[in-house]
Amino acid sequence: MLLKDCRIVSSKGVLRGDILIEGEKISRIGAIPGRGHGDKINIKGAFVIPGLVDMHVHMRDFRESYKEDFLSGSRAAIAGGVTSFVDMPNSKPPVVDPGTFLKRQETAKKSVADYGLAYGVTEENVSTAGENNAIFFKIYLDGSLGRITQAVLEEAVSRLPRTAVHAEEAELFRDGERPVEAEERAVRRVGATAQRLQKHVHVCHVSSAPGLRALNSYTTCEVTPHHLLLTEKDVEEHGGIAKVNPPLRSAKDSRALLMGLKTGRIAAIASDHAPHSRREKDRSYREAAAGIAGLDSMLRLLLTMVHQGKITLPELVKWCCENPAKLLGLNAKGGIAPGMDADLVVLDMSKKGQIEGDEFYSKAKETPFEGKKVTGDVDKVVLRGRVVYEEEEVIGKRGYGKPLKFSPPPQ
Repeated sequence: MLLKDCRIVSSKGVLRGDILIEGEKISRIGAIPGRGHGDKINIKGAFVIPGLVDMHVHMRDFRESYKEDFLSGSRAAIAGGVTSFVDMPNSKPPVVDPGTFLKRQETAKKSVADYGLAYGVTEENVSTAGENNAIFFKIYLDGSLGRITQAVLEEAVSRLPRTAVHAEEAELFRDGERPVEAEERAVRRVGATAQRLQKHVHVCHVSSAPGLRALNSYTTCEVTPHHLLLTEKDVEEHGGIAKVNPPLRSAKDSRALLMGLKTGRIAAIASDHAPHSRREKDRSYREAAAGIAGLDSMLRLLLTMVHQGKITLPELVKWCCENPAKLLGLNAKGGIAPGMDADLVVLDMSKKGQIEGDEFYSKAKETPFEGKKVTGDVDKVVLRGRVVYEEEEVIGKRGYGKPLKFSPPPQ
């Protein structure tokens, strides 16, 4: 396959040229003659970015397949330009033992997009969790998978090859509220632990300025579009639909998060796609399930930020493609270069529309971004050399996705 006349985006800038794909890989970039290369697609000067790598997704499935499953969720991913994702382990049942991990691997085979599986850390499994070939090991300090003592945290960080943390101290929760202090203290504890053990730890979905300031050189972190673009005032308007953990914060916190991206303190943007049924979200804030479906809307929201001049396309590629791939050890993902997987997203930067949950590929149709006007959209998606999305339709087949191949972190 030959893609002619592309504006190829990397974190370093934009290059005009053609992209030659042979099999599942990019073989050449530059001025390439059009004959003898199979299908030829004239991109007509459109921007082409790498397929997004979303390192934080909840595909539900198992006993919660009414909320989402690997087929519906991966179709949402593809429609949103996400060609690779990592599934979180707090499913029902949770992925905390070898048997459930094997079942999760089997269940994930229906995915249209490429996927990795995270493994949950508990007090009971911390000494043996590393025997499983998970892309990373997730530690929930908020109690989602049971109490995590300091001893368990230290053992996990020291023994396991790649760790990520939901950083909120459960003991600081009050009457269902999760204050900023719970995040700040947890991030500080994780950072101190990582520094003492001389290990790297990734902190998931940092939501506040104090949480950001608590990071150190041994910790990286991600931010979600909803923490960047929404605030606690949106909770007043949307109620339970805007409920998420960690909670939406102040406008000052949102500004600090954007600045954290700009300065490099925040390494990546991840959707934290957390789908729920309409009846679970359409309740009072206290009673509603926590989580926002983000795969269908994330890229469109970020492209709107590009249109508004708040971020650039090279920055978007750095935060959504290159850096997540590096953090996960995905040597063939996150960039457009010879030898890389041919995961590409052709953009329509001028297309205008609005976010409409009923049009999501996800089973979750409730979104606090409902009705938001957006500029910029996905035109085509290529995954490992095959077109899987075009003309506003996912055409990739069930089971086309493959398990992600990842390298261990540097010692």
